[in-house]
Amino acid sequence: MSKHSRSKTVWRMVLAVVSVLVIVALVAVAAVYRPTWIHADSPMTQRSSVSRTVSPRQLETYCPARMTIADTDAYGDSEYQASNGNIASSVRYTAFGAVFHSSVGFLGADETTSALVLTKDDEGADDDVFIASGTVNDGSQLQNTRLLSASDGTGAASSMMSWATDGDLKGVSAASCVTPALKQSLMVSGTKTGITQQLVVANPSAKATSVNIKVWGSDKAGALALSTGSTLTVGAGKESILNLAAAASEQDALYVTVSSADTPVAAVVRTITMDGLTSKGSDYAVPNNVSAKTLAINGLSEGDDVNLYVYPSQQADVTVSWTDGAGTKNTNQQTLEANRVSVIDLGSVPKSATGLTISATEPVTAAAKVTNDGDGDQADFALVNASVPMNVSAIAVPDHATAQVSVTNTSDDDRTATLTSYNGDGDIVEQSDLTIRAGASTTIELADINDGDVAAVSLADPDQSMVWNIRVSQKDVSDAKLAGVSIIGATDLKEAREQVWSNQNMTIVR
Repeated sequence: MSKHSRSKTVWRMVLAVVSVLVIVALVAVAAVYRPTWIHADSPMTQRSSVSRTVSPRQLETYCPARMTIADTDAYGDSEYQASNGNIASSVRYTAFGAVFHSSVGFLGADETTSALVLTKDDEGADDDVFIASGTVNDGSQLQNTRLLSASDGTGAASSMMSWATDGDLKGVSAASCVTPALKQSLMVSGTKTGITQQLVVANPSAKATSVNIKVWGSDKAGALALSTGSTLTVGAGKESILNLAAAASEQDALYVTVSSADTPVAAVVRTITMDGLTSKGSDYAVPNNVSAKTLAINGLSEGDDVNLYVYPSQQADVTVSWTDGAGTKNTNQQTLEANRVSVIDLGSVPKSATGLTISATEPVTAAAKVTNDGDGDQADFALVNASVPMNVSAIAVPDHATAQVSVTNTSDDDRTATLTSYNGDGDIVEQSDLTIRAGASTTIELADINDGDVAAVSLADPDQSMVWNIRVSQKDVSDAKLAGVSIIGATDLKEAREQVWSNQNMTIVR
């Protein structure tokens, strides 16, 4: 064999050995390490996260049934029997902004059987509203609104009212309709003798849910042990009722939270007060989910008696001031204990005052009971939540109501907001700028606008400095010389937004 042939053979053997070693090494590495690129359904990175901001395009709003006494059974002589009297009701449904469709039906009924559809004038402007009127005599109603797009100024703002001139419900009761949520908080007046407090929890979904109820009182700090239990089961499309007066008796005020385990629920409290056989008023407490260091309450009038309820989760120094056209006047300063409802008796509303502001060193939740007297020792009261400014908000004026708008500027500077009024067809009938001094408040009589035909109002407040509501009364009650007062708060039309995160994990699929 030649020298050249022997050299070629050696090189072939060397290459063969090297190739075998490389193959063995690759097999060993593959047994230990599996790179992501060999998976057909794997992304290029080990983990990735994508976020999206989403907004609902379908809204539900629960409007409670008319006011009713807790026990309608007849016992003993007829003159001593409890009675709803000539109770009547009305409700106004509105939908603002980019709305595709809005309809109303009984709670739990099939949406296709909805008896009422909101409409607006086809020849009207783009910013006119969808609107309809009805009653809640036969039960609670559910408004279902579908949006074309989600944006500020788009949403539903509806409200109801009931009234009577005889029986045990003399006066006026009213409430804004409630948006269901997994958790809601309510500030409720006392549970002393003669007061009935019915917590009504509505489940508009197609799935039953369990609801947990926690209550804080005025006697001591900390949650109370409820004598009736703290859990309610609410069926699909149903309502359940808890007697708060029995569950937490002899309190001057209550702070209540309602938490649903599975589906959003809507909660209201029906409050009825009697002194023997004399009616002392009735009203609804609606959710009060606002906790802040600066709050305001509107809708007050000279001669009203006001009790303020304040709940702080931490000890707080609180200053309460009356507001009128000139500004604020300090009336009360207190240090409040944490996790306990404090009741502050503010006495009679002074001349010219139409609201009050609450300033605290820590966030607090607050509401007021506003009482007015009528003939024959009869009285009525309104339960009104303290609120914070909103960029754009609206209130529906119930049919057959007489209403007064009340606005407070909570800022330290003069501010201007735009108030828009709509008639029963949803057309704009007046739009005006309100300029209010720092810390001052003012009122506007809706009876002076469009001959009193005002079905809804909205407030655009770009500086977010104004807090407002409407005070409603009813002509039949006033003509009977009876006290009839209720206050309806504004509904925030800010776009609801949620941040949704999507994570990809390489360990899930191999």
